[in-house]
Amino acid sequence: METLQSKNISAILHEYDRKILDFDYENLPDGLLFGKLGLLLYFLSKYQITKNDIYIQKVSEILEEVLENAHLQKENNVYALPNLSKGMTGLGIILDLLKKDGLIEDDFDELITDIGELIFQQSVNMLHENNYTFFDGPIGNLHYFNTIKNEKYSSEIVNILYDECLSQPIPFENKLNDSYADGINLGFNYGYLSIVNNLLSLPLITEKAKYIISVCLDFIISNFDVREVENARIYKPYNYKITKDLLKPFHNNRLCWCNSDLSFSYLLYKTGEALQETKYRDMAYELGLETTKRKVMANTGIEFVQYCHGTSGLVQLYHEIDQKDSHPDYKKAKDFWLNRSLEILEKELDQPFTEQDCSLILGKTGALMALDDKIDKTNYLKFLL
Repeated sequence: METLQSKNISAILHEYDRKILDFDYENLPDGLLFGKLGLLLYFLSKYQITKNDIYIQKVSEILEEVLENAHLQKENNVYALPNLSKGMTGLGIILDLLKKDGLIEDDFDELITDIGELIFQQSVNMLHENNYTFFDGPIGNLHYFNTIKNEKYSSEIVNILYDECLSQPIPFENKLNDSYADGINLGFNYGYLSIVNNLLSLPLITEKAKYIISVCLDFIISNFDVREVENARIYKPYNYKITKDLLKPFHNNRLCWCNSDLSFSYLLYKTGEALQETKYRDMAYELGLETTKRKVMANTGIEFVQYCHGTSGLVQLYHEIDQKDSHPDYKKAKDFWLNRSLEILEKELDQPFTEQDCSLILGKTGALMALDDKIDKTNYLKFLL
């Protein structure tokens, strides 16, 4: 029987779907996270659950335009950057999905091969330049190579990460002239969490990969800087800066997909499961349940529905953790943030759909995909899990 909540979700998703279908995306950039390819991903996921030709028509139109812009080397074309957020890697992810769904033919194989070669070479360069980021760097490219099962390129990146572990007392320090990302970053986008997450996705988790995973997790666990905010403990800073061989922690109180105790708990559950390590699972339980106490602005910082640091990302993470550990508090937390998501979406229904709304991680498109339980997130949002 359909519940009142599920009816409400369905109605809201339907209203926003009409907005997205009617949206003029001409002025959007072409990339995956903030542009046309993100809309293509949304339409592709909707086509797979509805088989409505209106969605596949949108997919075809956008793919044709993105490829034409790349061929003509227009501004913001995807060939300009070797990354997941705005460039070739995002295109590669889309082409892989389309091929697996049987929507493109083998004549794209040469393009897919060329993309892989180009982003691999640039990945090596970025790693040597102390770039260990996900959306805009080589770790996102590692995700792509894992996805297409290119073990040669994946293993080469692992070798470079392993050498960095052996040569540096504290490895993987970003040096990008970016005040937020630089240092020993502990998030899913900029640092340690993304490295571990994508090593767990290797076709075969090698001894080198296990060593890197243990170095990253042991550093985080050994350097907790626990604070209490509104009757809930927060364990992990988002970043450490190294100054004169001293570690200075940088905090925010945000509960989010990208770099919170919740994302770390999710990663610990995954690691414990993949490596059969009970110590990681035990800590995942401790941190995960503590996050369920965080519901006020002072210890969540949550205002919006977006995926990256909004309510929908929390819904997805609590759902994933609930699949691994069915403690009732995880289900309650998921329902709490689901209701908050619906409140935000319903409140903003009368507002026009904007270019900002089109972002998969900072807008509504990714949020709507995360909140639609008919969409297979492990397929269409795999890079966020």
